[in-house]
Amino acid sequence: MKYFVTVGAMLINSLVLSQPNNIYTDSVLTTSEFKIGIRYTSDYVYMGRTDSMAAPYLIPSLAYYHKSGFFIRGYFSYLTAKDQNRIDLYGFEGGYEYTGETILLGASLSQYIFSDASYVVQAEMNTFANVYTGYDLNVLMVFADVGLGLSDNTDVFATLDASRTFYTLKNKLLIMPSFTIQAGTQKYYDQYYQYRSPQSGFGRDGGGNGKGPGGSPQPMPVVGVLESDKFQVLNYETSIQVTYKLNSFRFFVVGNWAFPVNPATVVVNDQTEKEKLNNTFYFTTGVRLSIPTR
Repeated sequence: MKYFVTVGAMLINSLVLSQPNNIYTDSVLTTSEFKIGIRYTSDYVYMGRTDSMAAPYLIPSLAYYHKSGFFIRGYFSYLTAKDQNRIDLYGFEGGYEYTGETILLGASLSQYIFSDASYVVQAEMNTFANVYTGYDLNVLMVFADVGLGLSDNTDVFATLDASRTFYTLKNKLLIMPSFTIQAGTQKYYDQYYQYRSPQSGFGRDGGGNGKGPGGSPQPMPVVGVLESDKFQVLNYETSIQVTYKLNSFRFFVVGNWAFPVNPATVVVNDQTEKEKLNNTFYFTTGVRLSIPTR
């Protein structure tokens, strides 16, 4: 491979990755640089799960990558869904990444500040810490990621990813298909069902329901997820990323197909039911500008 493809600030779990930074870079840093970007994502999918109401985001971001491997990044996610139109999430990340000829090692810490009205499935998680490694096998690049997600409780996640990068147009066009397996516990998901799901009112502010006929107050249902501490495979995902390099600009589009498995058992007022999982296609597109510094 001409380049060892790195992942920037977050690796596999953002493909959850909370997803905010799932765009792979295409070269190894030799100078420090700022990166300014903006992207649009058609829905917020985490571990293959998504709310019944789509959450399309417009996401501006600013990052600084030091040539030593340290990085910091900030962004906000503006929700563009009908009748929403608000900043739904502020995110901050920092960490360190080492990139060698055939190996990548990294660690990062992310902080999320979701709106009380947010209805995305990850909205109860406020902190995420992970370590990751990648290895270039020539035929494939293989990544592994282990992370902890903090809400009112602590979740454990693990991700494996395999990808292959193709270059054309004098290395200006990058095409990268990948396949990902995601596993973890679901305590954050239990919190989502309690506070932000359609059953509990679409967000901690209860903006989705809570009024009966004539506007009379209605008691909110008691909702939860059984065995949320069980570690299991949650999602299989395949994606293809296309990136075009034009001087210091990178234009990209990523298509993702999520195939969630192992539906949760949801309890609503002492009645149990299996959640309905749906395969989901979503995409991300945007542009990023790199500005080298001394």
